[in-house]
Amino acid sequence: MPEILKISLFLIFLISSIPTSFAASSENINVSVEEIIPVSQIVTPYFDSLVESSKININEEPLFHGSWSPDGSRLVIDTFVNPMTGTGLYAVYVLNADGSGIRELASTPNNTKERSLSIRGVYYPFSWSQWSPDGSRIGIFANIFTVRDFYVIADPDNTLIKTAGKCNYTTVDNIRENILDLEWQTNFMWNPQGIEALILMKHNSLSQLYLLDPNGHVLQQLTDASDVMTALWSNDGKKIAYSTGQTEDEETGLWIRNENGTENKRLVNGIVIDWSPDDSRVFYVDGNFGLYSIKTDGIDEIQLSTDFVRNEDVFSFSPNGKSLIFSTVNDDGVTIFLADSTGKNAKVLEEFPGHIVFKPSWSPKGDKIAFKQGMDLYTINPNGSGKNLIASAITDYEWHPSGDFISFITSDSVFVASPDGSTKIQLTEDGDDYRFLADRYRNSWSPDGSRLLVRNGFEDLSVIELEGYEDPLSIDFLTPIEGENCKLRVRCMSEPVADVLLTLDEKEIGFTSSSGFLNYSCPVAGRYVINASKEGYRSASKVLIVEGNSSVSPETSVVTGTSSDPSSYSENERTSGSEFQVSGFRGTAVVMFLLFFIHRRNSL
Repeated sequence: MPEILKISLFLIFLISSIPTSFAASSENINVSVEEIIPVSQIVTPYFDSLVESSKININEEPLFHGSWSPDGSRLVIDTFVNPMTGTGLYAVYVLNADGSGIRELASTPNNTKERSLSIRGVYYPFSWSQWSPDGSRIGIFANIFTVRDFYVIADPDNTLIKTAGKCNYTTVDNIRENILDLEWQTNFMWNPQGIEALILMKHNSLSQLYLLDPNGHVLQQLTDASDVMTALWSNDGKKIAYSTGQTEDEETGLWIRNENGTENKRLVNGIVIDWSPDDSRVFYVDGNFGLYSIKTDGIDEIQLSTDFVRNEDVFSFSPNGKSLIFSTVNDDGVTIFLADSTGKNAKVLEEFPGHIVFKPSWSPKGDKIAFKQGMDLYTINPNGSGKNLIASAITDYEWHPSGDFISFITSDSVFVASPDGSTKIQLTEDGDDYRFLADRYRNSWSPDGSRLLVRNGFEDLSVIELEGYEDPLSIDFLTPIEGENCKLRVRCMSEPVADVLLTLDEKEIGFTSSSGFLNYSCPVAGRYVINASKEGYRSASKVLIVEGNSSVSPETSVVTGTSSDPSSYSENERTSGSEFQVSGFRGTAVVMFLLFFIHRRNSL
């Protein structure tokens, strides 16, 4: 064989073995696409049928939003048309992560221009909808513009919706007909275990804080004083921090109380931003744009910044809870600070001119911090060393849940790169106009990192499925009461899975039947970890909380579950539901809502 031919064949082989035009170097990653699932094409026929049956004249193409369930096995999809003039039409669907098993949760036929009811299962500006941490419920934002904002609770398994609060309507028609009976509602938030939720409801022209059960029934009114503006669960779900304004009035300020409504204590004059990871401190912003932390007993106040703008700046704890990053944006540019978890020892991590969105975020491993500077994506070590340019001319980025690589979009295509930028792999073709859906309320990556939810242009949604990942198991608890029979159900993509090994606190309790069930005698009141495992599937864990019979009421579920890593639990620790969200953005998101809420309240 001629020498030139040998060299040519060798070069062809070498080039074909490289996944993209980028060369690998020091940090090798192995990522490839198994399938791209056209979610919008799956949903569109169902929505078209709804349009036809509703007899609404719609010329616009429908828009789509999506959000992952906490275990990554399902998606909730919003599909809607909302013309500037005319009647809007909304529908919420649930489907499996592989695109199968689609069904409608709720839709709004019979809308009129004046009473166009919207229902959003994913996201609405300044108000957002949330999966419960165990995936058994979805709190869905709904409204008729200028008439009412409110929430409905949806059961994704039984396609049941019901309004939250004192009036419990179960159909869209009943909601529309009785809209004035509903309270103005905002600030819906599940507690870390998903067995309760907070909500603000307007009463006598003032918004008060209420505690709801998983089905939306009011368990308790927690406040009865000045107008409550925003509220946050502590990470262990035992306390609530809430703000009632920023005047010097004794009834306004930042307050902390137990989740059962006892021991109400005013700390300071300010708006709550977040809890420290160990719940020993609360972070807040005062009326002069100062960022502070203070102990829950009201002492040891620390000032972090004098120029923290709540709707522009970032506040984010590291995955191990030992450090935090926060920022300031002013006329001189952007400064990113690093401090310990109390807010002490703050130092400049990075600063640069310009006001373009910079979006700093921790790697899930906590060993890198990514941020945008203009249109360039960088990573940097938490000690300020090792700044690396990952990519230029990007439109967005998001860390993979493993922290092994970072995804970004440039040239309208999706890429992944190693944390130091040495290896880059292109996942999609050029020019397909991809965009991430990730924001402060949701992630584009599924929790297990096997799938990436992206937008194609403005109308289409797709799921990019990666090779080498097992489909996830999910665990449900049915009819659980202490000492009585408890049904445990294991599924994958909504289908039952047989012969799954179930353990309770690492002790084997049995295998699922052909229908995916295991009957088990509910243990005594306490807190346990259920684990499900089977070869060929990704294992699942869920926290099982059993309460005594004496505390059970007909409207209150006594068992809940929260996906977790069992090794992360101890007697005095709980995992917050935020592990399925972008770390640290919960507080800032709530304050963004606050601005809209104040505007809406003043317009009444």
